[in-house]
Amino acid sequence: MNQQYDRSMARSPKHRKQSMDTTTRSLLIIFIVLGVILAFVGGRFVFNMLRGWTGNNASGSLTGSSNSGNDNVVVAAPGVPLQTNKGPAAASWDGKSRINILLLALDVSPRRQSEGQGSPLSDTMILVTVDPATRTVGAMSIRRDLWVAIPGFGENKINTAYKMGEDYSVEGGGAQLAMDTVEGLFGVPVDFYARVDFHAFETIIDEIGGVTITLTQPMLLDWIGNGNKFTIEPGTYTMPGNYTLAYARTREAEYGDGDFARGNRQMEVIKAIRDRVLNLNALPTLIARAPAIYGQISSGVQTNMSLDQAIQLAYMMAQIPGENIHTFNMDDTVTYATFNIDGSYILQLIPNQMRLMRDEMFSGSGTDAEPAAFIPLDSGVEVAEGDPLDLAVQEAARIRILNGSNTSGLADRTQSYLSSNGLTNMSIGNYDSTDSTQIILHTPVINTLNYLAAVFGVPNARVFNQADPSNAFDITVILGEDWAANNQIP
Repeated sequence: MNQQYDRSMARSPKHRKQSMDTTTRSLLIIFIVLGVILAFVGGRFVFNMLRGWTGNNASGSLTGSSNSGNDNVVVAAPGVPLQTNKGPAAASWDGKSRINILLLALDVSPRRQSEGQGSPLSDTMILVTVDPATRTVGAMSIRRDLWVAIPGFGENKINTAYKMGEDYSVEGGGAQLAMDTVEGLFGVPVDFYARVDFHAFETIIDEIGGVTITLTQPMLLDWIGNGNKFTIEPGTYTMPGNYTLAYARTREAEYGDGDFARGNRQMEVIKAIRDRVLNLNALPTLIARAPAIYGQISSGVQTNMSLDQAIQLAYMMAQIPGENIHTFNMDDTVTYATFNIDGSYILQLIPNQMRLMRDEMFSGSGTDAEPAAFIPLDSGVEVAEGDPLDLAVQEAARIRILNGSNTSGLADRTQSYLSSNGLTNMSIGNYDSTDSTQIILHTPVINTLNYLAAVFGVPNARVFNQADPSNAFDITVILGEDWAANNQIP
């Protein structure tokens, strides 16, 4: 690619506009909702725009109308969520309490649509927490390959939650199922969601004149939908929407980063957008373009916030200093790579490490996300300091032992062996025949997991996470022929 040309990259191809009857005030919806979606884009820009359009009345209502007949078009009205009627119910917020928001970017690529793959996957998921009392914001990028329990659908990658909710018409749709999944994963309530599709993302980047990104190494990117990969050389570029989207989405490991660094790039793009819109020189152009922008992306940007709540949030965000905004990357300190039973690549959480990162995010502290190296598949789970058996005994986990071997009584003898070592809260049963011993984690009893994995010689590739706080057991061990043939039982 010609590097000189890249310095002022061509604007994304224009998308067909939707015909709408709206006013300049409709742009307010776009930037408030995108401010939520991008965590902290709004800042002083939105504050000044709100003040200019609505005077000093932060609770004032703005209305719009549409004669397009499109059910996916969002129309602003006081107290009404900025979404279609298929989304989650509106939540209450007093403007003083902490709120948690799930940000979703949907994969609506032409390839998925042409192949009839149903509803889109959530290509990007970011959990944002905003605390008005301490004026702090935390944003955590969630890995899309994370293996989790999806309520009502068993285990799968977390990026399938939105699609399942849409495909199976779950109450509240895909956004509600995604919110429920994240709630179960982190143990925190998710009050609101905001979602944007790829088309809306590209359009808004183009309308703000692109974003400035600096590459320190060659980057292999891929246009959405056609597999036409290309390389951008190191340098500083002003990227239009299509380039920015390709940059934020890529997880090619050719140059040594992969999926973990993808989360860092997403945070980098968020900050680049924030820097761009904080440049007030762009404000007159954006206001002039308001009706066209709204017509193009209104159906691609939705949230269960009402306009009043979004305005209230925008005012508050404008008063939060940049140093109080912290980003967190779900990297190899809190996850490890493995494969599920079907052989698909997945990421498993290291529960105790994830709790520490979650607590740091909600404490209002933290540091900006740093690049993370890919963790090898044979890397072990980190263990707490102390004797592994003592730590496991103190945890008092509820353990289920299932015999998947052809050796009769193996589960009973294994239970007796573990009981002699101090583990007492156990139950036994039978399982289908299997060659290899497996461990399934239901709740984050990481010390028990570490001890049992060492006893049974189970590597990370055979440790599976079926998060379910309501399960009668914390951890399940399925004994295989390998344990029957080679065990430590006297």
